[in-house]
Amino acid sequence: MRAPRDDKKAEHMREVLSVQPAIKGGKTEEKNVLNFSSRDLKRIQTPHNDALVVTLRVRDFDVKRILIDQGSSVEIMYYDAFKQLKLRDTDLAPATSPLVGFNSQPEWPMGKMILPVKAGSVVKQVEFWVLKMPSTYNLILGREWLHIMQAVVSTYHQVMRSPSATGEIEEI
Repeated sequence: MRAPRDDKKAEHMREVLSVQPAIKGGKTEEKNVLNFSSRDLKRIQTPHNDALVVTLRVRDFDVKRILIDQGSSVEIMYYDAFKQLKLRDTDLAPATSPLVGFNSQPEWPMGKMILPVKAGSVVKQVEFWVLKMPSTYNLILGREWLHIMQAVVSTYHQVMRSPSATGEIEEI
């Protein structure tokens, strides 16, 4: 007899690996549609290859030069920004593992801490790993933050959109 978990896993794999005919017909109500259009490009000089860099409120400070990086699996705060936020090394919780970047070299964080980040009208608690190394950025916000914000990023359009506290779409 197979366990219910095995049955769910097998069902999931069948669904993921299957090829289904396209379903046409019935429309469903769309909510919180996040889209980008040529109107967004009016303020952008194209062509470009720019990263998305923003200013957001962290704690009670406006922090500039925050890289929005969809490839980052953790949120990073560089030590210079950590000190400018008037935080102390003793505020850090121990880091449990190193971070590995492009060069495949492990980098041990000084520690980690949770801070409020405000984007538009939404405030979320974010766990930052603090690194003591030089960077052109103050923070890197990655996939975890994007997911808790339910945000969608377009580097081409140089904009990020997410639902606001009231459910409306907000540009950040």
